[in-house]
Amino acid sequence: MKLEDIQLAALLHDIGKFYQRTSLQLSKYKGRTDLDLGRSGAHGKWSAEFVTENNLGEDIEDLVLYHHNPSNSRNPEYARIIRDADHHSASERKSAESKQKVKENPLISVFSRVNITDEKPEGEYYLPLRELDPRSLDSIKPERMKKAVMSGYNLTGEYRRLWKLFSDEMKGLRRSDLNTVYHLLRKYTSLIPSAVYMSVPDISLFDHLRTTAALAGCLYLQREDGGDGKPYLIVSGDVSGIQNFITSVASPDEAQKGMSKRLRGRSLYISLLTDAVANRIISEMGLSQSNILFCGGGHFTLILPNTEGARGVLERISDEVNRRFIEAFNAELYLAVAVREADGDELKDFGAIMDDLARENLKNKRSKFRGLLDDFFRLEDEQPAGTCAVCGLPSASSICSSCRSHEELGARVANADYMIRVQGSMGSDFSEAGVSYFFETADSVISRLEGLAGHDGRIDVLRLNSTDFLEIQESIQAENVSFGFALMGNTVPAADGRALDFTEISSLSIGASKLAALKMDVDNLGQIFSQGLDYRSISRVSTMSSFMDLFFLGYINQVASEFFFLKDPCKECEGILLNTKSEIGTVYKAGGAEICEGCRERSTPTIYITYSGGDDVLVFGPYDDVVAFAGRLRDEFREWTCSNPSLEISGGVFMGGHKFPAGKAAEIADEQLEKSKKLGKGKISVFGETVQWDTDRFIGFTELLEFGRKLEDNQRAGKLSKNFIYSLLKLWESSFDEDVRDSDEWIDSQETRLRKKDYVPYYVYKLRNISDKQLKKDLFNDIRFIPWIRIPVSWVSLRTRNGDSHE
Repeated sequence: MKLEDIQLAALLHDIGKFYQRTSLQLSKYKGRTDLDLGRSGAHGKWSAEFVTENNLGEDIEDLVLYHHNPSNSRNPEYARIIRDADHHSASERKSAESKQKVKENPLISVFSRVNITDEKPEGEYYLPLRELDPRSLDSIKPERMKKAVMSGYNLTGEYRRLWKLFSDEMKGLRRSDLNTVYHLLRKYTSLIPSAVYMSVPDISLFDHLRTTAALAGCLYLQREDGGDGKPYLIVSGDVSGIQNFITSVASPDEAQKGMSKRLRGRSLYISLLTDAVANRIISEMGLSQSNILFCGGGHFTLILPNTEGARGVLERISDEVNRRFIEAFNAELYLAVAVREADGDELKDFGAIMDDLARENLKNKRSKFRGLLDDFFRLEDEQPAGTCAVCGLPSASSICSSCRSHEELGARVANADYMIRVQGSMGSDFSEAGVSYFFETADSVISRLEGLAGHDGRIDVLRLNSTDFLEIQESIQAENVSFGFALMGNTVPAADGRALDFTEISSLSIGASKLAALKMDVDNLGQIFSQGLDYRSISRVSTMSSFMDLFFLGYINQVASEFFFLKDPCKECEGILLNTKSEIGTVYKAGGAEICEGCRERSTPTIYITYSGGDDVLVFGPYDDVVAFAGRLRDEFREWTCSNPSLEISGGVFMGGHKFPAGKAAEIADEQLEKSKKLGKGKISVFGETVQWDTDRFIGFTELLEFGRKLEDNQRAGKLSKNFIYSLLKLWESSFDEDVRDSDEWIDSQETRLRKKDYVPYYVYKLRNISDKQLKKDLFNDIRFIPWIRIPVSWVSLRTRNGDSHE
């Protein structure tokens, strides 16, 4: 039996649980009481029925039918592989489904169970039962579980709707190859609980299926190799030097126009490189997408068989990649690879395995390029003619070919609907580690695939940010092509069919023309994965990783789309919008106002997602939109993670003029992020302050920004003078000494601000000249903002700065 058949059987071994919950009747296996399916194997009949209906073969039907009782299978040795992989994937299961009444409970968000602080999560949250659609991920945000409502909650109708959609797409497949089926399962089973009989069903069916398929492939290959030790090799790859690689680029006059695309291209280089290395490894092993447990943010985690062949592939490919880093980037990047043998029992605490691998990679990074020192210190055959004005590496031209290619890649991806991944090196939009990538629009993808018709390596056609990935399958006849989808943070400001440069983007600001860089990441992510759950099985860790990816690769686009401009609003909307004269003409921005659907459809985003993946975000944009976006993304993250106090995100913002080097701006934003994290989790550093997001004893960012908008509105309405608003900043400066402003002890600093009351009489005195009685009363109550007034005043100062036209 072939490896692909084993992995496909493992991928479908529990699909019967989905089928069974529809309460539809079986045909082939209806009434069959003679089948000895083993303990908890009743759903095997539904799985086998599905295999029969889709003509996937008698061997696969037999394996899924008897995966709980291999001795009755025609292929008992292979059925045992499925059984063992199933048990190792879901080692936390303690009860048998056949002994339990099948409850119809929705999937519980795994985030509601994370706990790494003294504060307990508020309770369980469930996820709506539906298919994945990257265009409407807001519809699957967790909702608070109300036990009185959810007890006995009937989901049969929704299961039937989903099953029909899934089974229709399966039956419509021109070829049921392993990777295409993988992506269909991801679309339809990511929000289905794997085991509804568990006390807390928080593992998705998709993540259980894919980890079972990964482990089954490893068991099969180890068996073929004759190995008898621990069967699994858990692999962690980590690219170091990413921050410097992305941001250590200059912006000379001759390269200024391409800087936005070049930074994005460098970020994409890291993402695609990681993807290429992971896919090259599994391809050479003959494994599938299931064996890539995680890939993003310069990191990957793979599940491989513990064989000499697998170790050889890892050593050869990592060596090849690091030689390439020495040659192309003067060793600025380095791929560290750590491996850990594991058996089924050790997979019960997969978090601990990840922790071990992280520590091992830290050691690896301290001895970079060990064994490659001859390459590292190789003498140049001839002196370079000059250096690249952007990256500073040797180059015969003013801008080197790598920087040019990064710029072209950044532009190409901005307009792409599809990513085509080809096993093999060739002329393409991106090619590294023996894997090539093309980015195509809906109009160009067919012709590109026709041009690849003679290629005999595997070709993956991935629809970007849409799960409608089978639309073009009938146009492709090649047998080596599979179809799927990929999520990518690819929101880019554009006008007239081209991406805007940073000068144009900064001019979209209201008031001062400033560009802002925002860096954000999740606090204590390593600890969350390694210690945050009571049961850290591989399938549960995989589920948490999947939903983190959904947020940072998919949902971030929806949040970014809330910040936009348009050139031609309707008359009604024009009256409620602010306008500004930008580099591309007069544009209108919503500033929080609701506009009509027609204007919304014609709008263009202002947020430039330079990088998003793993738990890491780097965006550029007009300073005002970036500041507001930071708060929105954090609020959405909190909702996505069930308002769990153990899960927080921190941020850092830097603002500069449009000629300020963008790479340096990103570097300073990262420094601001590190400042936030140094002062405790759940902080943002902006406008020279580091504050928490929400208000408790101390005023948080959300309220401070709202107060800034209130001051701005009253200033625009003529109710407050600019002098009054600026005087608040002077009052702050005279009231709070340097120790308070620059303290490394954040809590002490905030407490001191609360204790100081010297400013009270001066503030009340300044209110005397405000004629609007209600506003004066409101501002008297707003005295509590004074200890943190720099953020509101800075907002108003920039938004109302003279020089641009606003109405």
